[in-house]
Amino acid sequence: MNQPFNSQAIHQPRAAIGQKVKGIALALAFSLFTVSPLFLSTASAQNALNLNSALQQAFTGGADLRNQNNTLTNAKADLAAKEGDPSVLIVQLTQARNTAALEAVRLENTRLSTGSNAVNAYISLYENQENIKLQTAQVALDQRNLEVARARLQARNGTQLDVDKAQNSLAGSRQTLTDLQANQSVLSNRLETQLGRSLSGNLTVAELPALKTTSCKLEDLEKGLEARSVNVLQNAQQAALNELNVQLSDNDYTAPTTLRDNKTNLENARRNLETTRQNALTSLRDAWRQVQNAAEQVRLRNADLENNKKTLTQDQARFRSGTISRLALQQTEVATLRSAFQALQAENSYLRALGTLSTSAGVDCTGMMGGQG
Repeated sequence: MNQPFNSQAIHQPRAAIGQKVKGIALALAFSLFTVSPLFLSTASAQNALNLNSALQQAFTGGADLRNQNNTLTNAKADLAAKEGDPSVLIVQLTQARNTAALEAVRLENTRLSTGSNAVNAYISLYENQENIKLQTAQVALDQRNLEVARARLQARNGTQLDVDKAQNSLAGSRQTLTDLQANQSVLSNRLETQLGRSLSGNLTVAELPALKTTSCKLEDLEKGLEARSVNVLQNAQQAALNELNVQLSDNDYTAPTTLRDNKTNLENARRNLETTRQNALTSLRDAWRQVQNAAEQVRLRNADLENNKKTLTQDQARFRSGTISRLALQQTEVATLRSAFQALQAENSYLRALGTLSTSAGVDCTGMMGGQG
């Protein structure tokens, strides 16, 4: 369980998936009666926003990250002022040091969450773009099914019920396509929010880069988690501060009730620290499990895609030999295109899981946001 992720877990790099989608799309372009935007997207992709640029913009323009930078700057200035003031008491100085250290860790956590949120928003927009292309192909197939159903009815080789069913399927596919197209602007706006900027018109995003395997190991991520987790560090600082208060009140010139209260506060702080530490470890281990599961899903979906491609190759040969109809081939083509989209979704889920692991660990495990991993 504690082994690093390796390339064996993911048999197909993202770029290969993209090429397969393009290959299937090329075949569809010659067989579908209605050519979808899927087959015309290469030129527009040249001007599309890429993920690396999106991350850079998010780190530069993200409101949360800018606010946290300001908070850390203020904390450092306050600490410098207190360290230069000989009249400041030890408790106040300790609190200032704790605040500066905590805000520095909070800044790193904010950077990771900003990057993860930007990646998720980018992925959602990209998936919707690709789903529009897939659904356009589905609409074309359903349109052809309706034409066939009507032809069979006219030849008294089919029923009106068959036509009604085909019409209903086409209406459903068209509504799904309409919803996806409307959702494009919503997802575009969400990405713009993560980037901290407003762009005219709907954003178009480029194909995602090939997935990178991570060198993160669970046992390494568990080490030092207390120093990287905001909640754990905050509780650890509170426990240490309460311990200092106990030491300062354990004398013959402080009221015994004060010492008793400080000891009670220390016991409570230690319990809170242990609970927070266990919660952080649980979240980290669960995020690790999700990454492993996502990697396995990538493998399975790629295997499905390979099987669908073999079926497509066979059906193309059968169509050329005249043993299946153009409609049957078209059905196989759309099924293969759907399988390619599902493989893409699996890879995106893997990347999302790496983002969650990064925020849980306080370490970049995506290899995209700068830092370890």
